[in-house]
Amino acid sequence: MNSIDLSESSRTLLANKLRREIESASGRKALEYRSGRFSLAEELRDCLIYLACADKFEAFPDSLKQKAETGDIFLIPDSELGEDCYFGRFHIVYTIFGFRGIRSLVDEIMRLRRLIIKGGKIIVADYTEDSFNEECIKQMKRCGFSDIRTELFSIDGKPAFLITAEK
Repeated sequence: MNSIDLSESSRTLLANKLRREIESASGRKALEYRSGRFSLAEELRDCLIYLACADKFEAFPDSLKQKAETGDIFLIPDSELGEDCYFGRFHIVYTIFGFRGIRSLVDEIMRLRRLIIKGGKIIVADYTEDSFNEECIKQMKRCGFSDIRTELFSIDGKPAFLITAEK
């Protein structure tokens, strides 16, 4: 179960926003980068040819573990993301509520940047509290991402953002 409880309409809204970005990507291999808080892997699996999930705390919910057992979704231990076999493997890396609280955001974005193919994209969705969207944009620019686009919207009455940037 997700530790962030959203209404069904907000889950659908987020899934549709990510689906739109996935469908406009150069390919359909994606990594969902989690922090043990939220996942849309099950909702987005149908629009991807390959979906892997990595979790900062390796706290995968049982539903994802079951999907991994069938080979539908692949689980990658966070500690393995630095291995060469994952560099340049994904067209899309997305995270939802996954960056807040990370000690060094620029290091984390740089680490994920290595996993994205040239021309691929990173997608970040979160709440705009404390101008967190501005910090994400600043660090993405610092890490060499371009064509950074931001969309502001509301999740269950709270202001939120979706940032998309290309490598």
